[in-house]
Amino acid sequence: MLITRAAAGKSAPSLGAISTALIVVALAMIAARVPHVYAQFRADPANAFSDFNYYLYAFTTVLRHPADATVLYDHAGLVAFMRSIGARDVGMDVFYAYPPQFALLFSPLGALSPLAAKAVWVGGSLTLFALGVAMVAKLAYRASDCGTDRGAVLLIVALALLSRPFFDDVYWGQSNELLFFLLAATFFFVDRGNRALAGVFLGAAIALKVTPIAIAGLLLLRREWRTAVFTFITSVVFTAITAWVLGLHTIWHYVVSDMPRLNTQNLMLGGAPINVALRGGLQTVMESAGMSASQPMLGAVWIATALVVCTLAVVLVARRHADRRIDFALATMTMLVASPMLEPVHLVVALIPVGILFGTAMEQPGARLSLVAPRVELMLASFAIAVMAFASRGASYTVAVWLLYGLLLARYFVTGVVTRPRSTQGAGDRTQRARARPIAR
Repeated sequence: MLITRAAAGKSAPSLGAISTALIVVALAMIAARVPHVYAQFRADPANAFSDFNYYLYAFTTVLRHPADATVLYDHAGLVAFMRSIGARDVGMDVFYAYPPQFALLFSPLGALSPLAAKAVWVGGSLTLFALGVAMVAKLAYRASDCGTDRGAVLLIVALALLSRPFFDDVYWGQSNELLFFLLAATFFFVDRGNRALAGVFLGAAIALKVTPIAIAGLLLLRREWRTAVFTFITSVVFTAITAWVLGLHTIWHYVVSDMPRLNTQNLMLGGAPINVALRGGLQTVMESAGMSASQPMLGAVWIATALVVCTLAVVLVARRHADRRIDFALATMTMLVASPMLEPVHLVVALIPVGILFGTAMEQPGARLSLVAPRVELMLASFAIAVMAFASRGASYTVAVWLLYGLLLARYFVTGVVTRPRSTQGAGDRTQRARARPIAR
């Protein structure tokens, strides 16, 4: 509805009013949840931001036992720590799975009380999220010669606030706002021409979370050499410092033993809504239909999915879209859909491709930017956003994720012409029909 109004010739204040209304709705939804969350946390403060307790164990372990940091991934040690701070979640689904670099970087938080550490973590995460949204807004929507459309920027802010994964990430004390910030900064600075700084952010993301290595590979296909070099240097520096402080054996043990074991353990937690990857969604659908979903079969589904989406990404990004932001968005979605384990909170990062889809469409109202007609694209993207504005139920997030991925793929196969290009200052009514060019040779 938003871009349709813009395309129909409505003024910027109309888009601004709609975007402001969406922000009010988003804030109202958040405010409605806060009293319940506050009462829950006040009654049981040890379990407030409960996933952060796993991180706090890692931070404390690095401070107390730097010579034997392999205990980072010891379940018995984690359970003992959880009990010492009064936390109740001590089952087999409790584990710390991030790289040693993550634990070392944030280990100073281990010197604080649990409550103070949580306050610093959540406050820092919210700050990084706000900075990331600001960068995505600047990246996704480029102002015309007539100035910035305030309504377009407000819309991207509204989409971020409507995201239930964002709220859940804060609620659980998770780290996906950090990853969102690092990737948003990477793409923002590549787009601004500061490729060295972009490489520093991407290198940090890889060292701390591993999975963004897929984005580094796709940027290499775009021949972003300077970014790739600084990404490599940054990740190596992070790893070298960690090896110096904690010992090389800690990193080696994590790569060859702990990470495979923990990934397997993670996959055993079940299907959607815990795991909203295609593998998890299929598992839930099959179980709902009374069929059994064996782990070998689900593993084969994941391998086939990863091969297909990675091959598509390599082919499309290597050809390079005329608008590099579409390549950025596809790289981000490829990282998500190729994963065997995709928790709902991981979709905080999906705000980058969502912002780019909406922002680029608002830049050229009336232009056919995709194989999908503009109104249909808007309707489908809005449906995906609406799904992710509420808690995941069954395979709903799986559908939303693949819908967004499909819309991004369609951006590489443009048909038709630009019927109403953005007017520029002084251009008057001298518009011309320009054929869309999706791929840059």
